[in-house]
Amino acid sequence: MKDLIDPRDHIIKIRISQIKNLIPVISYKGGVGKSVISSLLGLALNELGYKVGLLDLDFTNPSLHIILGTDLDKTRPVEEKGVLPPEIIERLKLMSIAFYTRDNPTPLRGSELTEVFKEIFTITIWRDLDYLIIDMPPTLTDVTLNMLNYFRKNIRPLIISSASLLSIKPTINIHKILREINVEPLGLIINMWRDDEELMRILKRSFEEEGLEILGFLSYDPYLEKALGSIDRLRETRVYKEIRSEIINKVVNRVGR
Repeated sequence: MKDLIDPRDHIIKIRISQIKNLIPVISYKGGVGKSVISSLLGLALNELGYKVGLLDLDFTNPSLHIILGTDLDKTRPVEEKGVLPPEIIERLKLMSIAFYTRDNPTPLRGSELTEVFKEIFTITIWRDLDYLIIDMPPTLTDVTLNMLNYFRKNIRPLIISSASLLSIKPTINIHKILREINVEPLGLIINMWRDDEELMRILKRSFEEEGLEILGFLSYDPYLEKALGSIDRLRETRVYKEIRSEIINKVVNRVGR
């Protein structure tokens, strides 16, 4: 018996057809700042005048709404032959499972993750976007593998790593997996950097030998924690200013390659 065709697959293609650039933000483990960097990248692109969507695919621990200070009681998607994600500031939209779970735990696994993955891409109507920044769950979960399977011809992943010798091997392994399926990443951002010239030389040599371009080193910012929940304060942080001045133009230039 042939496998039944899932009509959602066709709808998903239509939904993403109006999105110029899909950038999944991935990491080898949690706690490396992936969600914060996703948020700041969205804000930086927005500041440059682009129409940006932020999609939180970390179904177990969605956090983009917390980082950006989005009140789940006051901000909700609008249903209109699908779901229109709310515009949290002009030209910046946010979609998250948290709008529906209300921050309650969502223990999902296996086929359940695939079903939620398909459903959120099926129902969400982004319309015309320059960039969709997708905050992925840490490691190579079913959600990440679904993303690579469904959109390998459309995506340019951005890899996030911590500034540690322990980050080298797992980050290289992610790059190898992307290379095996012919997905070219935008590059690598090394986060929470503290000045250490010897470590910088080791990291640069290790990743460059693997053919993985480092887009930049983002400093450890002790004031970032106090800025969470406020877009205005986030834009005043050192790490945002580094993204805005050193990273974002590289991202914009590389997506066209």
